[in-house]
Amino acid sequence: MAPKLQYLIAGGERGSCGSLSCIPVDSGSMLSVTLRNPRKCLFLLHSASRLPGLSLFRNSRRPGTMAVSTLNRGLPLVAVCQVTSTPDKEQTFAACSGLVREAAKLGACLAFLPEAFDFIARDPAETLQLSEPLGGDLVSRYAQLARECGLWISLGGFHERGQDWEQTQRIYNCHVLLDNKGSIVATYRKTHLCDVELPGQGSMCESNSTAPGPTLGSPISTPAGKVGLAICYDLRFPELSLALAQNGAEILTYPSAFGSVTGPAHWEVLLRARAIETQCYVVAAAQWGQHHEKRGSYGHSMVVDPWGVVVARCSEGPGLCLAHIDLAYLRQVRQHMPVAQHRRPDLYGNLGRPDL
Repeated sequence: MAPKLQYLIAGGERGSCGSLSCIPVDSGSMLSVTLRNPRKCLFLLHSASRLPGLSLFRNSRRPGTMAVSTLNRGLPLVAVCQVTSTPDKEQTFAACSGLVREAAKLGACLAFLPEAFDFIARDPAETLQLSEPLGGDLVSRYAQLARECGLWISLGGFHERGQDWEQTQRIYNCHVLLDNKGSIVATYRKTHLCDVELPGQGSMCESNSTAPGPTLGSPISTPAGKVGLAICYDLRFPELSLALAQNGAEILTYPSAFGSVTGPAHWEVLLRARAIETQCYVVAAAQWGQHHEKRGSYGHSMVVDPWGVVVARCSEGPGLCLAHIDLAYLRQVRQHMPVAQHRRPDLYGNLGRPDL
């Protein structure tokens, strides 16, 4: 028996449907669909202010997946994966690779994995022990996965052993982008390290075991658009996102592992702010749940469009959500509100220097 779909129209009534439903959406409403399955993924398909009506349909895909509206056929589709990494690398790879394969079956051209997609260790010593060089076994396995599935993969934060890791006892937090042939087309090593102490969440000193990256990367052309790479704590620094947008980024990606205090307070607010100020799509794959007895993550992976609307979101649990990337709409937003042309670097060009 096919699982039921639950639908909700903001400001309307709740109901269910069996196989096919065409739901009219008034202007200003948001349509969301939740599939009742262990993954508990929430799909926000589009802002109704852009689409006056939307047809939902089901096909013979296995439970937990959903076909995408034909109204958006032809636009590139991206998948945002939400996982719960643990110190068990094999278990974590099985979970991530399963979501990537699911994304490929659903027609995604690019799948995004969160920060620490490889593992989350209990302490710095275990992190060093489990880390690998970029040319090690794990990245090779993901390269093979990209070739098998025929899609690009954003490996959102790899614990990378550099050449001097034994001497420094520090590694890099490295965002790796693979193309559909399994080649590494870009790497970005996290430049802003999270050294904070928060009541209720405890202290975190990333710099104890991680070295900061030396440079920002240039946006990379992908089947979905030009992608600018960042990682987690980088989200708090608008200078980075503005630099990527100025260099041509159309999609900003923030693979993350926000905690239980900063997540509810800042996660969505910051993602929407970065989208609005750069007029880019923002894709944020997140860790969710309890990784081990010492650490848990907030989750709520999402995609935000250039107007600041959340167009796809995962709820509780591991899973994935899907979103179309509409670059024509991005250009329209930038044309109607050309904020990039209105900036005054002559007034605040040194903004961000700590000595000022």
